[in-house]
Amino acid sequence: MKLFTLPLLSVGSMLLFLSGCSTFVTDHSDDYQKENPLTASLVVPAGSLESKDMLVIPNEREIDSLSETKKFVTPRAPFVFYPMVSVGIAERDDAIELVVPANRVQSQRIVSDFLTALYGAGMAISEKSTDTITSVPFDFHPQGWWASLWSGITRIPPVQTAFSFHFSELDNKTLLSVQFRDEQEGGEASNWMSPTQNDDAYAVTVRLWGAIGRQLKQTSAYLSSQGDQSSFPIWIDHRGRFAIHLGDTISSADVDAKLSDAGLYIIPGDEPLLSPVPPEDIARIGDVVDFNLPVGNGESLKLFSVYRKNLDDAEWDERSYPYKIYHQKAGDFLVIDVSAVEFPELISFRLAQRFVN
Repeated sequence: MKLFTLPLLSVGSMLLFLSGCSTFVTDHSDDYQKENPLTASLVVPAGSLESKDMLVIPNEREIDSLSETKKFVTPRAPFVFYPMVSVGIAERDDAIELVVPANRVQSQRIVSDFLTALYGAGMAISEKSTDTITSVPFDFHPQGWWASLWSGITRIPPVQTAFSFHFSELDNKTLLSVQFRDEQEGGEASNWMSPTQNDDAYAVTVRLWGAIGRQLKQTSAYLSSQGDQSSFPIWIDHRGRFAIHLGDTISSADVDAKLSDAGLYIIPGDEPLLSPVPPEDIARIGDVVDFNLPVGNGESLKLFSVYRKNLDDAEWDERSYPYKIYHQKAGDFLVIDVSAVEFPELISFRLAQRFVN
């Protein structure tokens, strides 16, 4: 009994001690709410300045107000375009020909550097001679996990693209012929074809065309010379997109005239848009189009009509593109936004070629 009484008395004493503050001692923590404010006035001599109880901040007018908060925008360097030299380009039945204003050695060096940058780590050239460069196969569409698993089951490797570059002298210039072929591991390669038959190969050729034009324009390598004028109207940015040099401080009427001369139409509306076709011929979401079934020999059979849900089936010259005029130190530039298409470099090239006389 004594062993049970002693712990009970200890617990009771502890509870009594802890509750004693609120039971036996008055809580004055809220007394300040019942106090009356002091209303005594400060007695000052007659003629004294009025006293104000306020916080004085030095140079308060020069401090920006923090009441209006704005989203922080990361400062960016000005958008710079680089001039290009005129590199002739022509589409043939079995190749695309570039007329490079440089000798064969310099042209081969530019192509070799381009392939190395395109391929990344490793050897990008499989064969090289005095007049020909052949690249290793490129995989422009890496397989995902399911596609890789299916290739492993079927033992059908993916198709890759290889390029061939042939160099020949032409009146102090170099005629560069570009071809491609499809290669498959363990299979027979196709014949050499023109890059116009494959959008991936065509886009690489366009990228090479821009790289040659920029590298041969030596002044583009110096920041102090970026303001120099170029007679070739097509300029290029660091992403490989093309811009049109319109001139210095041109007016809206001049822009409309240049677009009209290039065969481009301005689409009425709030957003500045242009198109290679008139507004009534532009492909739009919701249009009624035919659903055709290929039957061979290049022919198709119409099954029924459907509403267009997207523009994936629309040709590049049936679409509209946003555009913007950039004012740079070197002049005014027309930039056409082609980021919505599958091959932006290729479409940017096709639109820019309309401004070349």
